[in-house]
Amino acid sequence: MLARVLEIGSDPADEPDLRIRKRTAVATVFVFMAVAVAIGVTDIALARLVPAALAFIQILAFTTSLLMFRRTRRLGPLVAAMAAIGMAILFLGLIPAGGFAQSSGDLVWILLVPLGAVLFLGGHAAAPAFGSVVVMVLAAVALDPYMRGAPQPSEEVKLVLSAINLLVPTAVALGLVLFIDGERVRAKAESDALLLNVLPRSIAERLKQGERVIADYYDEVTVLFADVVEFTPFAARETPARVVDVLNEIFSRFDTLAERYGLEKIKTIGDAYLVVAGAPEPRQDHAAATLDMALAMHATVGSAEMSAGVPIRLRTGVASGPAVAGVIGHRKFSYDIWGDAVNLASRMESTGVPGSIQLAESTWRLCRDRYSFTPRDVEVKGIGAMRTYLLDPSSVSPRDDPD
Repeated sequence: MLARVLEIGSDPADEPDLRIRKRTAVATVFVFMAVAVAIGVTDIALARLVPAALAFIQILAFTTSLLMFRRTRRLGPLVAAMAAIGMAILFLGLIPAGGFAQSSGDLVWILLVPLGAVLFLGGHAAAPAFGSVVVMVLAAVALDPYMRGAPQPSEEVKLVLSAINLLVPTAVALGLVLFIDGERVRAKAESDALLLNVLPRSIAERLKQGERVIADYYDEVTVLFADVVEFTPFAARETPARVVDVLNEIFSRFDTLAERYGLEKIKTIGDAYLVVAGAPEPRQDHAAATLDMALAMHATVGSAEMSAGVPIRLRTGVASGPAVAGVIGHRKFSYDIWGDAVNLASRMESTGVPGSIQLAESTWRLCRDRYSFTPRDVEVKGIGAMRTYLLDPSSVSPRDDPD
């Protein structure tokens, strides 16, 4: 409920910074309203009816401002209204207090006006906010002789009011800063989560540390390409929503497997899925880990269907070797991988057998004692005749434990 209340006036199109400032402004209004209630009740207990009436007028004015903000979603008018209402209440409060000289301690609250203006609206609001404070103070000084003579509370009451006027504004200012810091931390966490959806954690950390060109060479990685068999005809006859739904379900399952087996998802290309083991974090068992994931991928789509009676089948290619990986682009950047292993894995997929995993010899050498393979001679575009090796997923159970 609190989260929904703080979103009063928020717009889905708001930038993250603006959204934080709006939430903070709304929270500040509610804090001031709560403080006004407490002060009003205290004034009633002290038989100070005029200050109590001013406190409840402030509550009404702030409530009206929030309702207007909910409708307009404009932060500037809300902040201006908060400042104007607050200064007007403080100025009017000088009259029953006996003028500026007698109650200047009450004006400590006015320090929150330029502070809030800068926090909510930015540095450009500092001069106007400070100017309004100067004007109010000068007006209070000029009118001070005409406000004198009002009945003064006892020394004990003055002592209590002085303590309130020092402690409460300090607490409000501290709470405001802590709230903004919490919002900043939350926004940073959301930003980091989005970044980690695009880049590996180690690469994201290098970017945040200021590294601008990220390009790494790896002696040995294993690359996997997987393609959904007969997906193009399926996409041509189905609705866009169904096409996206099927791909999203399949690739979400693959994402979970990549995390479980410690592989790095590089990207999806249409209905093809590309992952690598051994980059950006080198590992000795890159080939074995990739085959374990390949088997799990075939198993996880075994119960899925593109449409009624049409099972989902994969054509999978795997190859090992050297590669280069890095970040490309300045906007919408991505982590990508290049090299012979990538090209060969793509060829293994395109010349593969539906429902099977086709390995290049480079991967077979690393895993030949791990599974039972079937040799196969194929003609590979750009390479020529090659000896490859097929692994039938139905003959092997995927390993639940990636270790």
